Amino acid sequence: MMELHQTLEAGKLSTDEREKRSDHQGLLCGCLQVIIQKLGGMESTKFSFLQFADQMMDLFLRVFACRNASVHEEAMLAIGALAYAAGSNFAKYMGPFYQYLEMGLQNFEEYQVCAITVGVVGDLCRALEDKILPYCDGIMTQLLKDLSSNQLHRSVKPPIFSCFGDIALAIGENFEKYLIYAMPMLQSAADLSAHTTAADDEMLDYTNQLRNGILEAYSGILQGFKSSPKTQLLMPYAPNILQFLDALHNGKDMDDSVMKTAIGVLGDLADTLGVHAGPLISQSTSSKQFLDECLLSDDPLVKESADWARVAISRAVSG
Repeated sequence: MMELHQTLEAGKLSTDEREKRSDHQGLLCGCLQVIIQKLGGMESTKFSFLQFADQMMDLFLRVFACRNASVHEEAMLAIGALAYAAGSNFAKYMGPFYQYLEMGLQNFEEYQVCAITVGVVGDLCRALEDKILPYCDGIMTQLLKDLSSNQLHRSVKPPIFSCFGDIALAIGENFEKYLIYAMPMLQSAADLSAHTTAADDEMLDYTNQLRNGILEAYSGILQGFKSSPKTQLLMPYAPNILQFLDALHNGKDMDDSVMKTAIGVLGDLADTLGVHAGPLISQSTSSKQFLDECLLSDDPLVKESADWARVAISRAVSG
């Protein structure tokens, strides 16, 4: 921390010196990130470690003011780790940090910064839970803009969909006002990814990442609304979700990770919508077949998700 502080106090520098300083700052932020993850994750050190959180956050915010993309990546990752370690206590830093979070989400040119910032939004959701609510309008507006942009590198889009799920899990039924914007985007991406024939391994890999992001969004939204009196708001979207799952099953080119998330979504649908989902699941062309395949999977994680889904589905179908 003292080293990082010294780099921020340096006077006028030549271009070459500025570049060296940026490299140095990036390494120091990366080092602090690992220290935060290690000490912040251990109960024995967590309390004493968090006494330094104010100073660390101040340093990271000053690093952002230096405006260098590679350092921003490292500082953003360190802040994500700090949010995870500090939990709901991180709320006090959101005011000064929010402008940099928004800048990161708007950074189409340096798309790695944008992708890392999207990941940090997920960390913030897990740390702050519903305390993130005051910032959600701004975050969701920017994420929706990102998805609509042709300028943004395609690799950032799967984590953005996944981030919808993180936000919905954090704020629960308060996600209601975003449904009319998020669900049509998820549906059009789902239609596209379900019917994409991958020309090569790279395209197949990307298609499966996209499918996984969409499924994680559906899962987070369904779980976020569970036990809420507003679950009925999700009913109009249930047929499209089942249609997507059918298309994935019939396409036969999903990897184990997508299979695990997909069977989890089928279980979430049954678990959240209960008897209302029962008839829809019974009519679904491949739900039973897909469930049976997952129950016989060699992958223990797929099998575990399928076991849970089977119980939720049988409750929903038997009413």
